[in-house]
Amino acid sequence: MEFEVLPGTPGLTLASVAHVLIPGYGRLADATALTLGGTDRCRTGLALHRSLGRGVVVCSGYKSPSDHTGTPRVIDGRSYQGVPEADLMRSWMVGAGADPGLVRAERDSVDTVTNLLRSDTCFGDSRPIAIVSHRGHLRRILSVIAPRTLRRSYLGVVVPGDPLHEKPIISVMSWLTTVGLPPSPDRAIAAATRRSELMWKLSRFL
Repeated sequence: MEFEVLPGTPGLTLASVAHVLIPGYGRLADATALTLGGTDRCRTGLALHRSLGRGVVVCSGYKSPSDHTGTPRVIDGRSYQGVPEADLMRSWMVGAGADPGLVRAERDSVDTVTNLLRSDTCFGDSRPIAIVSHRGHLRRILSVIAPRTLRRSYLGVVVPGDPLHEKPIISVMSWLTTVGLPPSPDRAIAAATRRSELMWKLSRFL
């Protein structure tokens, strides 16, 4: 399989990438299954991981603040509403043959900014990553979010097809969420989560 790469850190190529990050793309109405776009991201991410032959995959996402679907449940001692996107993605990948020991679920992020902030601590080392997503989403990640959140080198790998057509306001929201974040990872995550939840509330009036 040929992979389309979008540049991130200058000079980084797939030959130097160690790990794969897959941000979530929402859940179906009952919060127990992936959207088609989410499945496509998993498919591309799994193919990329197999091609690299090294590192781990981090599936990232709980649900967006606007998603109120799903039955409450407890996972690893914490309460969630429906199945987190990360667990749905990990289940898909393991079901498709991925090594369970190499696929990790980051299930507490609420948007793309917190996807990157929280996932950056899940890889176990500081080696470079490939972020797997759709083209429009990657443009926002690579231009606005990753430079302000990741403490490692990165590039983007495009998921074929592009069901995601983002409104310009989404990039503005991401910029406002990332600007001036504290240098401490824990404080940055807390601040970004608060900002994201506020942005989603305000977006209902736009």
